[in-house]
Amino acid sequence: MHANRILQSSGLLFIFGMLIGDIEDAAAQSPPQYVHDSAKVSGGFIHYYTKGKGKQIVLLPGGPGYSSYYMRDISDSLQGYKTILIDFRGTGHSRYKKADSTWVNQDNMVQDVELLRQHLGVGKWTVLGHSWATHTALYYAIKHPQHTEKIILIATAGTDNSFLKYYSDNIRMQLTEQDMAEMDSLSKLPSPNSLEISKVWFRGYFYDHDKASLLFANVPEEEIPYLQNDEFFNAFVHNPHFKTFDIGEQAYALDLPVRIIQGRQDPVNGGTQERLNERLKHSRIFYIERAGHFPWLEQPEAFFNALRKSLSEE
Repeated sequence: MHANRILQSSGLLFIFGMLIGDIEDAAAQSPPQYVHDSAKVSGGFIHYYTKGKGKQIVLLPGGPGYSSYYMRDISDSLQGYKTILIDFRGTGHSRYKKADSTWVNQDNMVQDVELLRQHLGVGKWTVLGHSWATHTALYYAIKHPQHTEKIILIATAGTDNSFLKYYSDNIRMQLTEQDMAEMDSLSKLPSPNSLEISKVWFRGYFYDHDKASLLFANVPEEEIPYLQNDEFFNAFVHNPHFKTFDIGEQAYALDLPVRIIQGRQDPVNGGTQERLNERLKHSRIFYIERAGHFPWLEQPEAFFNALRKSLSEE
């Protein structure tokens, strides 16, 4: 009886040891988690997130005013690289003062990227921007070409803000009467929730409306308050230089590789992407069919194939 107990105990310990080993193996094989850190700057901190090892890629979120969290799907696909996601000052976890039009602009966003590069001690990195941050990515390369290895533009609107003439109409064209009624109802609530209104509005950014819910599907509850900053957006578009922002001539002079990944049905499409691709010295454009402004959510296989080619090509 005593011997049987010992054998049973030994068996349990052996099984327990195997389980621990399996858990450790699984942990070793699972992708590394994000490391959240911050860089001290005048008046606060720039928060950022890093993941992986290898050549370094900084990911710039659009909006303007969105945190970097929604870009994790892109970052998670980049095995063999070190990805760095930035929350610009005034966005995400980097909110230290009220956003206003005296300081919210592309120049300061570019400065945030460069301050982060200096903080991390990076010599050169690939700069990847989405949506409005494609302007930031190009502008950064214009100001700091010696620290830019490659530029990747996802859902770009070209080199100025002329796309605003038509993009809202393109979005509304995609929305149903039910969508418009839902937004109207949400906006009339005593305390309108801008994120809930945005969730409906974003349906117009997608070729497949049903996939719009994927944009916020994996955002944890504690990150929701940091996702967007309406004050930042309003300050950005009311900046005195907003309407005259145009980096076309400077961008066309860049002697750096540029890759453009564009959903064929993106509401910002209006010919500016083709002109940009034609005028840049070392550019190539990849169109993702049946996809809008967030092509990695609608056509992940085609998008990530294009992204891998963009990174591997000289």
